[in-house]
Amino acid sequence: MKRKATKAFTLIELLVVISIILIASSIIFIGGTGGDGASLSSSQRIVSGIAQGARGQAILKNAKVRLIINNDASDTERFRRFFGIVYEGTDANGVTGWIAATQGTYLPEGIYFDAATSSAESDSGAIWSTTNTIRLDFPKTLAEAGTGGAEYYYYEFSSNGNAAAPNAYLVLRAATLLTDAGGVSELRVGDEQAFLRTGLIFRRVGSTTKVEDPEAIDPSDTSRITI
Repeated sequence: MKRKATKAFTLIELLVVISIILIASSIIFIGGTGGDGASLSSSQRIVSGIAQGARGQAILKNAKVRLIINNDASDTERFRRFFGIVYEGTDANGVTGWIAATQGTYLPEGIYFDAATSSAESDSGAIWSTTNTIRLDFPKTLAEAGTGGAEYYYYEFSSNGNAAAPNAYLVLRAATLLTDAGGVSELRVGDEQAFLRTGLIFRRVGSTTKVEDPEAIDPSDTSRITI
């Protein structure tokens, strides 16, 4: 008598599901806590979950995947706090481009991606650069790079899930978004926010290491700055 075969989850499918659960649980956690410190910790968990999801997508689809971060200063809702995942692929019409794998995730209010410190010289060298940008109409099904759309920073994973820039930093910090009369926005870090920062380090195999100590991220950055 033949036994009926049962379908089991693959390791990659489980990895993607766990990453989604991590993101969801971090968002729920935000609602029950207050203060920049708690929001910063939540943001670190959110971005860690997104990074794991991006790595899982790269392996699952056997394609390049990018963790993207909005850098459109005219969009005060998304600027430096809206993250997403895109993968390189071809749509049903045969058009190749960057396809949205998620609808995007916001960091808690008052917490932003710190591009300047992320690209600063560190023990591992200036591995990630602010020149790593792409223009996307995200999260449309096919988000093609080109002259249209908003500018996004990105961290890339190869088709085997490895980090394209191993030992690169991704720094998050508390800041205040200011907009001038002309509608131009910039992020300012006050004295009381100087040490409210955290980060992740992307390892070669695509995993991430959390950095909790602000001094370990950039010991020289203690003044009021623009990020």
